[in-house]
Amino acid sequence: MPSRTPRRFAALAASILALTACAPTDTSHTLVLWHAWGGAELKALKALIGTYQTAHPGTEVMALQVPYDKLKDKYLRSSAANGGPDLLIGDADWSGKFAASDLVLRTDDGFFSKDELARFYPSTLKSLTLNGKMYALPESRETIALYYNKKLMPEPPKTVAALFEAAKGVTAKAPGTYGMVFNAKFYYLMGYFFGAGGRLFDDQDRLAVNSAGGLKALDFLQQVSTASGMLASPEYGKGDGLYKEGKAAMILNGPWALGDYRTALGPDLGVATLPALEEGKPAASWVGVKCMMFNPNADPAHRAMAKDFALYVTSPAGQKTLSEVAGHVPAAKGVELTPGSPLSVFAAQADVGTPVSIRPEISMVWEPMDKVVRQVIEKEAPPAKALADAEAVIKAKLEAVKAQAQ
Repeated sequence: MPSRTPRRFAALAASILALTACAPTDTSHTLVLWHAWGGAELKALKALIGTYQTAHPGTEVMALQVPYDKLKDKYLRSSAANGGPDLLIGDADWSGKFAASDLVLRTDDGFFSKDELARFYPSTLKSLTLNGKMYALPESRETIALYYNKKLMPEPPKTVAALFEAAKGVTAKAPGTYGMVFNAKFYYLMGYFFGAGGRLFDDQDRLAVNSAGGLKALDFLQQVSTASGMLASPEYGKGDGLYKEGKAAMILNGPWALGDYRTALGPDLGVATLPALEEGKPAASWVGVKCMMFNPNADPAHRAMAKDFALYVTSPAGQKTLSEVAGHVPAAKGVELTPGSPLSVFAAQADVGTPVSIRPEISMVWEPMDKVVRQVIEKEAPPAKALADAEAVIKAKLEAVKAQAQ
């Protein structure tokens, strides 16, 4: 493979030459990283880079922040043109699409050893595996939990049956206040979809969204949309606002909302695992994975630097920094979280959740299933018809893609 320095740093070198009329900077010990982190995540990343460079004085980590909605396509274009960064931080499902075009390296098969991979929770490795091959390294886990207002509800409900009773009780005591607001998108229903036995694809890779488990989840959704004390809305901002204003006792949301909810509720903020469908049968929420991907255009030296930095990020020290500063739920084992803390709750929920899949076909599921949720809460179609129609739409999309590939 020809030297990668000219194509990756030509623009940078030209700028430096124009400004200083000197030779371009030596990039042989520069690790190029692309990410979309801001706020607390960026603060954590800068801290990790700082401590890493102190321990590795001969290596510079050059981190480029790219807007989240542009990062995936930027990497696709750049790597397809034999460029791009050495290391990319992104979402697990990106790796499936990149792998289909040979734009990311395999992270098993000797790139990372079995001993190095043993530090991670097995579910996170499963999330990054496609057709028996792994294409990224997990950095953190992400799922939803139950936020509640201790002033309106001192203890969270443990089961779905208790959830409806608690919501009804809150509204009875404080008219005009909701017991629960539900973000009416498929993502927030998935814990009950999977917990009830629903699946997106079966063991033979056949589409399976229209099932008894799926219908059971939609029955739950139908109850949420009609029960006393409940409000189901597809507008994220509506439910989010009501909860922050103290006009709703409960909401399902992810760790990204934790900072805002702490600011709004202070000591009245509570976080609990999702109410179970029944005693002993947990809601198996979708567990996303933030991950690190490795560019096949990198030469062996830069691949080695990328691997070493990734191992540092996922070391106990790196994972502790990410949990304490950025609020990330560790993907690697061995990091102690404060018992009862919000992060420990999200970790416990992730432990019983459903690992994200990186198969590209998953992207065809979201829009039709969001439509199912909307149809049910707005009574546009009965659950059985809405689910059957969604399966037909998804199936047609899958067949169209298959036909194009032939």
